Amino acid sequence: MHKDQRCFIIGTGPSLTIEDLENLKGEITFGSNRIFEIFPKTTWRPTYYVNQDFKLIDKFQEEIKNVDCSHAFLPIDTLPLFGEREDFSYFVLRHKDFYPGDADFSTHINRFLGQGFTVTYGAIQLAFYMGFKDVYLVGIDHNYSISLNEKGVPVMKDDVKDYFEGSKASNKGLNLPRIVESTMAYMTARKFADKHPNFNIYNATRGGKLEAYERVSLDDVLKR
Repeated sequence: MHKDQRCFIIGTGPSLTIEDLENLKGEITFGSNRIFEIFPKTTWRPTYYVNQDFKLIDKFQEEIKNVDCSHAFLPIDTLPLFGEREDFSYFVLRHKDFYPGDADFSTHINRFLGQGFTVTYGAIQLAFYMGFKDVYLVGIDHNYSISLNEKGVPVMKDDVKDYFEGSKASNKGLNLPRIVESTMAYMTARKFADKHPNFNIYNATRGGKLEAYERVSLDDVLKR
């Protein structure tokens, strides 16, 4: 339904600004996880909402039930929480231990969505299936105050913020980012895009640690 169009996948990292969101009004955007916490500060709303973190979904199910978007995508396991709705679609999240290899990249999300330990990877698969040609990542800092390394050991960074300004978010009681696996998943998507000339992924995040994709200026992109 979005053949040859462009979209913006919005993360919840500290680089995300209200000004950027306001400038994205009129664009097709994917929001995820706790993006609804920024709604009181902006009139921007995502076209699509994606979440695949079961602990987070359970904790914020009331907010997700009322999320302000055109359509939401959630794991099929959460159907009992939200029920059948015209504005909700459910996917099978296929888990596979892939490190240090490639993650599953689904070209048919009506069958399954590949687990990449980051909702952004899921949104990239959705974007491909919908026919988007150019995908721009915004607010994907890929840098966390606490995350798990390849051995599953928590790693702390005292000088790093996790979320956008004003977020009430906390990782307490939730899944910690699996930075090594998610990095491999991002590289899987890069390899996939390299083999599909009509599917391009760009990093328009202001700063951050994600280097899997060509960096572009969000300001320049929005002028096109």
